[in-house]
Amino acid sequence: MGPRTLLDALTDLAVVVGADGHVTDLGAAARAFLGDRIPRDPHLRDLLEVIDPAFRAALGEAVTAALAQSGQWRGSVGLVDPTGATVPHHVTIRRDPDGGLVLLARDTTDQRAREIAENDSRAKDELIARLGHELRTPLNAMLGFAQLLELEPLTSDLHDDVERIITGGRHMQALIDDVLDLARLRAGRGDINKGPINVLDIVQGVVELVEPLAAQRSIRRVIDPAVPLIADADRRRLWQVLLNLVGNALKYGREGGSVRVGIVPITGSRIRIEVEDDGAGLSPRTLDRLFRPFERLGAEHSGIEGSGLGLALSHALVTAMGGVLTVASRYGVGSVFAIVLDAVDMRFEDPDSDDDGFGDHLSGSGYREAGYGRAGYGDAGHGRAHYAENGHERAGRSQSGYGEAGNERARRDGAVEGAYGGRPAGVSGGGNGAAGHRAAPGGLRVVHVSGDPAVRAAVAGMLAESLAADPVTVPRAALAVDAVRRARPAFILLDHDLPDATASELLAQLAADPTAAAIPAFVLTEDTDPHERAILRRAGAVDILALPLEPASLVAAATALTAAVTAHR
Repeated sequence: MGPRTLLDALTDLAVVVGADGHVTDLGAAARAFLGDRIPRDPHLRDLLEVIDPAFRAALGEAVTAALAQSGQWRGSVGLVDPTGATVPHHVTIRRDPDGGLVLLARDTTDQRAREIAENDSRAKDELIARLGHELRTPLNAMLGFAQLLELEPLTSDLHDDVERIITGGRHMQALIDDVLDLARLRAGRGDINKGPINVLDIVQGVVELVEPLAAQRSIRRVIDPAVPLIADADRRRLWQVLLNLVGNALKYGREGGSVRVGIVPITGSRIRIEVEDDGAGLSPRTLDRLFRPFERLGAEHSGIEGSGLGLALSHALVTAMGGVLTVASRYGVGSVFAIVLDAVDMRFEDPDSDDDGFGDHLSGSGYREAGYGRAGYGDAGHGRAHYAENGHERAGRSQSGYGEAGNERARRDGAVEGAYGGRPAGVSGGGNGAAGHRAAPGGLRVVHVSGDPAVRAAVAGMLAESLAADPVTVPRAALAVDAVRRARPAFILLDHDLPDATASELLAQLAADPTAAAIPAFVLTEDTDPHERAILRRAGAVDILALPLEPASLVAAATALTAAVTAHR
């Protein structure tokens, strides 16, 4: 693809100006925008005619000063289109090595429209939140007085009236709480506290809670498959979402039918929780309105109680937890609602801890009872949990210098040797970067920290294929140190862009932990900026590997670690 094709492929306005000020090339979008408003052999000054006069004076001085100082200028400029309307553009002007200029201009009309719509949406959510707070105070007073009246010696009719006031007030209170919750979530201020969650524990608790409704409608409940999996989620909020989905399946499902709740692992180290019913289903034209607030899709005429907020709130909660809530439905057959969340690998215990600690400091009760973190979790097809036999629990405990202040090299080398079980595994010792003897399954453990499921899946596959390694994937930086302490990997791979921290911040957290500091860390990035790479190395990265990751780069990195261990002996 030559320069002409590249320029024409751009949707931005692209203009190339020579050192003498004459325009040497125009992209297709720029030619269409400029039309016949400039001469056949245009000069840079001719382009001023398409700049809104309000911008011209200040623009000339600002561009001249910026080009003299850094060789580049960026800013917002109003350009006049062929109809005479002023259209906002983001303009970049760069000086090339030959003294010419390259100008790029991007239409930001859609961006401004999105910003206006987002501001309007935020203002509406703020109004709803304030209105909810204003309603809650008199409602609480009304409920309080009604409860006091309930204690008085009333006639049967008056007592029934008071009960109706209390029932209606509590329903209104719940509605206001849902509206406020939804408004906070949509404004980005939701109360979300994520951590490793026993999904099966939540599902079983929800199914048990809705037992009366299921028995009333003779609906059979099935949890399939009933295997323990760990999700990175907010325990209370996941309970709230599942209670809404399972409750809806029972309310709208076929009487005497069944409701299935499935828990299955999917690619990219994620978990899919499915709630399936055999009810009336939804037509294609109603699916688009399903997650809108107060939208009941005609159910308001069915006699089934509801506010139309449950699914909208559930969708917002799952999104706030970093997951996805989807629906597939067939009219007359039934519906399947699916929650997709990041998974957490909890196969390994922390050998430095007296107890596993998972249930104590990460997310509450129920984990040790379910057997998480112990050997056998991998029996369900999610990996193996018997690495101690190969010496992996001794990772980072080299006899040479581990724990000595300042001897970082010895600690790193000791970690590599321990995690390889005392021998190089999965890589050639000849230093040629090619794959050598395959490690036995589980012979090499690698922790990969990434918020992108697609990257997690690709890297996990490459680790298994190129190094016969067992990948331990971590969805965010906050869980990384604990995962490293448990897995004691040969090395750590971490994405440059993480959802909750920068790579430099995570490297600092790893360096501050005695166990994690002993394990070499590589950063995966698409950024080729030498300055940024230097910052990452200073923060503690052993090396920087380019994304998309190539098998040869991965094998070469593992080979270099093996060579470092051999040289240190």
